[in-house]
Amino acid sequence: MKKMISVIVPTLGTKPEELKRLFESLNNQVYKDFEVIIVSQDNHNYITSVLKDVNFKYNHIEIDRKGLSLARNVGIEHAKGSILTFSDDDCWYNDDSFQLVIDYFNENLETDVACFQIYDPIKGVYYKEYDEEEQKQVTTGKLLKKSSIEIFIQTANIERSLIQFDEKFGLGAIYPSGEENVFLFDLARNHKSISYFPKVVVNHEKPEMQTRLYEKSFIGKGPLFKRMYNTPTAVVLLTLFTLKKYRHLDEPFSYYGKAFREIFRYEKK
Repeated sequence: MKKMISVIVPTLGTKPEELKRLFESLNNQVYKDFEVIIVSQDNHNYITSVLKDVNFKYNHIEIDRKGLSLARNVGIEHAKGSILTFSDDDCWYNDDSFQLVIDYFNENLETDVACFQIYDPIKGVYYKEYDEEEQKQVTTGKLLKKSSIEIFIQTANIERSLIQFDEKFGLGAIYPSGEENVFLFDLARNHKSISYFPKVVVNHEKPEMQTRLYEKSFIGKGPLFKRMYNTPTAVVLLTLFTLKKYRHLDEPFSYYGKAFREIFRYEKK
């Protein structure tokens, strides 16, 4: 059965070379039944000019507010595909990436969400540590380790109201990370199947740990854990997370104190 993939790409238009690389990788896909929904939050005219050279179906939506989760939610509203994924403007795909995804869903019709792998071909390393074995149901603990761009969603069996990001989390929001973890946890709570298949589908340069654990990002871990669990569990997880990442933090005690206090300031929706 033919299935269309909707690829949602939020962008500020500030990474011209990376965006061109992404579009070129989409041009080269073996599997052609997909649409790209570009949600630009700035530099709209530049995005329009770059899109003149593509050969794939696209819908360019301009918005005047910034926020990664916000832009993704806008893109979701316009998506027409039966499979949905979220791209960054600085990642790129292998030629057979979408074909691999389609083959997986055709062989696993009961799967609602499939998670794959990210690779950095420039440094020759995986984006993170991945399990070697396939998992038909990812445990909740391992959902914390998933990234947005490795997630593909088969939308047929999922209520549209569940395919939505919490706009308090993600770049440009109050808490600038963890939006994909909240997204997956909400699906898991609603008994949606989330699998893992150990194959690379997307490429992304791997950042240094320090660039990911800056102060504001770390402080947001407290509310993130509370959003997914509850206050006591959030305190425990924050403590364990601090111990694990201690050597990567500029001011671990200060960061921990601020994240701890933010747990009690944050109110779950």
